[in-house]
This record gives sequence, C-alpha cells and structure tokens, in this order.
Amino acid sequence: MRVPLLALLVTAVLVAAAAPVARAQDTDRLSIRPWTELEPLVRIGPGPYPIPIETAQKTLLETGRVLISAMIYGWDFSYEPGDRSRGITERFELTPLAQVPWGSPRLKVLDTEVSDARLWARISYSLDEQESQRRTAWDSGTADLSSGSGTAALQLGAAGRQASLESAVRDAIRRSLDVRYPNKPRQVTGSVVLWTDPTVLIRSGTYLTMVTVKLTVRELIPYRIF
Repeated sequence: MRVPLLALLVTAVLVAAAAPVARAQDTDRLSIRPWTELEPLVRIGPGPYPIPIETAQKTLLETGRVLISAMIYGWDFSYEPGDRSRGITERFELTPLAQVPWGSPRLKVLDTEVSDARLWARISYSLDEQESQRRTAWDSGTADLSSGSGTAALQLGAAGRQASLESAVRDAIRRSLDVRYPNKPRQVTGSVVLWTDPTVLIRSGTYLTMVTVKLTVRELIPYRIF
C-alpha cells in the first residue's frame, strides 16, 4: 500500500516515485531506505497505538538526516579495548563531526510504503561540492573498509536503534584493528564514516544493525609505554 506524504516540512520535497535511486557511492547523491515501526513490539511511553503515519514520517525524516550526516561527516572515535587480564573495561565513544541541518532542501523523501507494520521511505540527499569532496577523499584508498554488526534491546526503542548502530560501528572498527595490529592497543583514536546504508533487523528481542564503514586511525597508543 502506497502512502502519500504529508507536509512534514516546507522544504521536504516530494518527487516522483519512479525517479532513479542513486547508489550510496555516487559522488553527487546519497540514497538510503530506512524504516520505522508502526506497531512496535515494545511500547515506550504514552501515545496512540498504532503510531500515526504522520508521526512515523517525521521519525523517518529525522532518521534519514542522522544517517546521511554519518555518511558525509561521520564521527571521531575513541576506543579502549577491554582486557580482562589487566582489569581494563572496554570503552568506546563516538563524537559527531557535523550534521545536515534539519529542513535542508537537499534532503528529499522520494516515496513511502507500508509493509509488515512498518513504514519505509526512500530518502535522497544531493551533495554540494564540499560534501562530495569529503566522500571522494574517503574513497581515495587511504581509509580502511570494514564491516560489523551490533545489537541493542528492543525495550530501549529509538535509543536502542541508535545504540545498535554505535555497537555495529565499534565492531567494524575492532575488526579492522584486529587485522592491522596483532597486538591489542591500549587506546585508539581516529575518524569513521558510514559508507553504505545500514541494514536494521529485529532478531530475538533486539535491534540488529549491520554496517560498512571507512575509517582512519589518528593515534594508536600501545601498552608498552605505560
């Protein structure tokens, strides 16, 4: 069932559903297909149930803005791998570098569709010259390509989806480090961007997110200097 878009924002532009979808690796455009639940398995807080289409559309637009921002600007990261023998607890932090502003006229919803009690959207973003250069720089071969997955409890709702995304990014970074550095580092800092549209599934009471990222290491501190 096709669902007509309501006026989410004055600047949210509806274009024909038949418009071609650009690949995430295009130099002038990014496209993603996020979804949100209309009938969540776990209800969090007050509000109508099922979730109204208008509310779900706004959620998807914000999700798209956050994901596109992560694909252009990404995050700085700080990662301290856990080490039981040294009594060190794993620590991981992502700091967004910049975000696409809410209401950007270059962020467009192409269409929406209801399937399996979820609202799906095709969202497109036209890169300006500076943003395109950022993506091109990440694709220059100096950054590592890595994939990972992460989970978080459904009971956390939107916070759980974000937590599963961050967990997946952490897993991708860890996998890249394991290949490049045979000895576990004390701390690693660097930058990371989403390279493709993440996949989000619901599995066994959790959000499962799978990502592909590009990352660069800025500083690696080995244990020997402590």
